[in-house]
Amino acid sequence: MEDRIHLPQLPGGVGRHFAGFQHLMSRRVQKILLVSSLYDSYILEEDGRLSDLLSCEYLELNLSQPPVMDRVSSAGHALQRIAKQKYDLVITASRLGDMDPASFSREVRALDPDLTIVLLAYHLRELTRMQDRRALSDFSGIFLWTGDVRILLAMIKLAEDRMNVDNDTSIGEVRVILLVEDSVRFYSSFLPLIYTEVMKQTQSLMEEGVNMSHKLLRMRARPKILLANSFEEGVELFSRYRNYLLGVISDARFPLGGVKEEAAGLTFLRLIKEADPGLACVLQTSNLKLADEAHHLGVSFIDKGSPHLLFELRRFLLSHLGFGDFVFRTPGGDEVGRAADLRSMVDALRTISEESLQYHASRNHFSHWLRARTEFTLASMIRPVGIAEFATIEELRNYLITTFSEHRELIQRGVIAEFSRLNFDESFTCVRIGGGSLGGKARGLAFINAMLAEYEVHQKFEGVRVEVPPMAVIGTDIFDEFMVRNRLDDIALESIKDEEIATAFLHARMPLGISDDLCVFLEHVDYPLAIRSSSLLEDSQYQPFAGIYSTYMISNNHQDLEVRLDQLCAAIKLVYASTYFKAAKAYLRATGSRTEEEKMAVVLQKVVGQCFGQRAYPSFAGVAHSHNFYPVTGMRAEEGVALVALGLGKMVVEGGNCLRFSPDQPRILPQFSSTDDVLENSQRDFFALDMSQPERMPGLDPDTGILRLELDAALQDGPLAHVGSVYSPENDSISDGVHRPGVPLVTFAHVLKTGIFPLPEILSFLLQLGVKGMGCHVELEFAVNMDTPPGEPSRFGFLQIRPMASARETGSLDLDQLPQERLVCSTSTALGTGIYEDVADIIYVRPDTFDAGQTVAIAEEVGRINFKLKEQGRSYLLIGPGRWGTADPWLGVPVDWDQISEARVIVEAELKDFRVKPSQGTHFFQNLTALQIGYLTIRRRQPHHFIDWPWLDSLPAAAESSFLRHVHLDSALVIRIDGQTARGAVLKPD
Repeated sequence: MEDRIHLPQLPGGVGRHFAGFQHLMSRRVQKILLVSSLYDSYILEEDGRLSDLLSCEYLELNLSQPPVMDRVSSAGHALQRIAKQKYDLVITASRLGDMDPASFSREVRALDPDLTIVLLAYHLRELTRMQDRRALSDFSGIFLWTGDVRILLAMIKLAEDRMNVDNDTSIGEVRVILLVEDSVRFYSSFLPLIYTEVMKQTQSLMEEGVNMSHKLLRMRARPKILLANSFEEGVELFSRYRNYLLGVISDARFPLGGVKEEAAGLTFLRLIKEADPGLACVLQTSNLKLADEAHHLGVSFIDKGSPHLLFELRRFLLSHLGFGDFVFRTPGGDEVGRAADLRSMVDALRTISEESLQYHASRNHFSHWLRARTEFTLASMIRPVGIAEFATIEELRNYLITTFSEHRELIQRGVIAEFSRLNFDESFTCVRIGGGSLGGKARGLAFINAMLAEYEVHQKFEGVRVEVPPMAVIGTDIFDEFMVRNRLDDIALESIKDEEIATAFLHARMPLGISDDLCVFLEHVDYPLAIRSSSLLEDSQYQPFAGIYSTYMISNNHQDLEVRLDQLCAAIKLVYASTYFKAAKAYLRATGSRTEEEKMAVVLQKVVGQCFGQRAYPSFAGVAHSHNFYPVTGMRAEEGVALVALGLGKMVVEGGNCLRFSPDQPRILPQFSSTDDVLENSQRDFFALDMSQPERMPGLDPDTGILRLELDAALQDGPLAHVGSVYSPENDSISDGVHRPGVPLVTFAHVLKTGIFPLPEILSFLLQLGVKGMGCHVELEFAVNMDTPPGEPSRFGFLQIRPMASARETGSLDLDQLPQERLVCSTSTALGTGIYEDVADIIYVRPDTFDAGQTVAIAEEVGRINFKLKEQGRSYLLIGPGRWGTADPWLGVPVDWDQISEARVIVEAELKDFRVKPSQGTHFFQNLTALQIGYLTIRRRQPHHFIDWPWLDSLPAAAESSFLRHVHLDSALVIRIDGQTARGAVLKPD
């Protein structure tokens, strides 16, 4: 499988090779070995445009060929390659499967001691597992994936800068920027930003009108960036390159003499300022006490804890180093506009005044700027065209806009089609609108679409077409431009009211050009659309963000195109706004991520299904996992599990009644063991999209326009015939099919028994494909339309794929060895893995006063206590009946993430008169495992299921109400969850 998926070819033949400049940057990374799973390498190449970045950089440096990148998916294959070939750089992901990274690095060193090998981790937790510095000593560098693909370019350029800095400073007097930072987390964010801005700064130093040789020399002489992780390393680099330093960026707390010192950065900068008082320096730290002393030294100061950290760092670079935008001026010299890149150039050309346009065009300023940016082909197209060739300045404007736009499209061509207003083809599976990242959800879909094509899955199952429904992805650059243009950062980051944020975003203007793109898109697309979030961090292995951001569905059936455009733009803005909603911020804090680092792409995807009069919905939809956290009655964890429901998948992901089965053993249905079980557990209603109000505008509530209907509607429309059965009260029996009189039920009998649709086979194959491609367990979402026109196959729509959250492993737990008097509770149905010894608070719903009609009030009360404990930095054990986090308040307590953000372990306890089936397939459960929040389900009369209510009631209450008690213990509980056996126990303090 390793060689089945190839990285896209880098474009070649665009630049020339200029002799005479090889004395700078003489040592290059020519061959790279990327060791990662198929999915990881795919997202880096396809989503992040690594090929384009590398190609552009090599054109800028006038090299004949960009580096060759080989990709392997296992450590074993990598070692075989290294033994046979010469590589300049090895980049290894932290998830290799067949070997741990430390062992792999030692094996590489044994083969080639001088080879540069860097580690790319996907979460700080992966590095924590290798805390022993000796385990990491064989790596030349360690980096953290932050969702920004520029980290790969930074890793390569950092390696090259180390190779060339001595030569280039002595021969070409190139400048050096020194970064002193020992935190992998922070320098992995800083380096991509610094490299990006340094490239712009280098270009800004190039004067217009100089000869080509001088321009190329300045390009090759860009500043080098050097990284130091300690005081001693920083002093050594400063001493060696002090005559070439352009600036210094320093942390405050890093090792000095082998021990981390709080003010090591100040000591270091004081030394530098004494030697060179005029050198630009900045101290970045969360220790605000150092600010005055830094300013006294003449050093800039950045609060490392600020939500605007990266913005402040960028502002330092701008204010102290200077960066070369294209500055539009009047003939008198007044600035009237700016363009930082080709995209913003096109935007500026639409609005700039005629006199400014004529001023620059008559002096060839556009071609000069393009050559400075290595856009040689475009420059050669524009320069020969004289201003006299146009009858009016508006003709010149249109020519420039068209030429710039067409060139942007040309250089961005790849596997994912670029959107074009001129020749948009609605048959494309995936098109990209705007630049930047696709985000996690979209890149997962793009990846699986490539896998489906590679393995020819579309026609693998007779009578069924397996496909990714047509979609357009609005890249993160549009989000960035939207935020900047409307100055939304302050309200987004500071406001705590979702309504306030949503209102501000709805009143904001979409970026120039995007509305025109969307208008053309809607001219070709008249089917219902799902507007879905696809953030940078979404659907990663450790941070799935499942259900955290908003999804909106619009009917897209108004006769007026302008109304449809307004509806689509409103939905996009609301998805953008959800990036900053209260629940999202709470989740980001819990994962250790920064809100300002999150960027939002948006997926515009066709809703799978059929229109039935005034409503639209699929025949059925669902979720499937490759690992089953709750295997019961003959099921096995490794077989995976699927949850399906008639209509929209909202029924499944929000924990409503649906069918749960193993794709490998579809006839084992424990929840349908008897007629009573079927009546109790089968789906009795469904969700559909309302098509009856074409004028409806999206609002804060994503469920606006979603109908919840009785099964009679599906019986009338037809889809119930595929998945339905009938209950006869007279015979107390259930018959497959819906053509007999009786009570309609959803049982999927025809699908799972008679095979009218090969759902188990499709899911089993796709789960295996997903695991093989991503290198880890996966979760996928899907929807099926069996009500297709005669002669057309049924459609299986692949809606989403993401890695399942992985949990820490711990020792086995034998509940038989734990005396009951030591237990607060125990269960053989637990989700998560780990040992928790830092919980001394318990919040529990009083079983004696519980009222299912008051669960919303209970959720609000839990949120108030959660807020107080959060202020005190205390986590807690949460206990209550029914489903925590359910969307249906009659099935449990409908808490949001921000209401339970400090919960460490959650217990779902069945009461005598309140018995609800657990909902293991919901987004809520996926996020529990991502945050390593344990979840224990206590069932009455089940072996090893126990909870000591009398002991809880005997404890003095720190706070108490009609429904809740909050208890604070003098000593912490001991909580153990064994992820292999699904056993869990909460032990009383010793």
